[in-house]
Amino acid sequence: MTSPTTKSVEAGAMAGLAGGLVSAGLLQLTRMTTMEGVRQPAMGLVAGAAHTTRTPLAWAAYLMFSVLIGIAFGWLLRRHEVDGGPGLVWGVLYGAAWWIVSGLVVIPALYCVAPLTPVAVEVIRNASLPWFAAMLLNGGVLGGMYGMLSRRRPPRAKATTAAPHAA
Repeated sequence: MTSPTTKSVEAGAMAGLAGGLVSAGLLQLTRMTTMEGVRQPAMGLVAGAAHTTRTPLAWAAYLMFSVLIGIAFGWLLRRHEVDGGPGLVWGVLYGAAWWIVSGLVVIPALYCVAPLTPVAVEVIRNASLPWFAAMLLNGGVLGGMYGMLSRRRPPRAKATTAAPHAA
C-alpha cells in the first residue's frame, strides 16, 4: 500500500510529463530571434540551457524539467484534495511562478550567467513571450491532469459472504 504522499508525487510526475509534452510542442512551433539575430524555434532556448544543438536532447531536458516541477507540484499539494477545475487554476498560477523562477534563475544559471541580473534578463528576453505561454500551458495541463490523477477514491467496501441462516 502506498502513502498519500507517494500517490500525490506520482500523480504530479505523470501530470508534469503531460504538461511538458504539450508545452514542448508549443516551444517547438513558436519562433524566437536569438541574441545573434537568427530565427529559430523557441525550443532553442532550452537547447542552449542544456548545452546541446540537438533538438531531441533539448526535448529530453525539457521533459525532465517538467517531470521535476510536476513532482514538486504533487508534493506541495499532497495534503489537499484537488479536483480538475481548482487543479487547473493552481497549475496556471504554478506555471506563472515557474516562468519567473526559470526565466530569471534556472535558465541563466544553466547558461553560466548570474541569476537576477540584467545579463540574465538578456538571456531570456527574445524567448520571454513563448516561454511565458509555455509555462502557463505546462502549468494548466499539469494542474488539470493532477486533479484527475490524484482524486482520492473512498476505499472499497469488502464484499462479505452471507452466512446461510440455520432454519
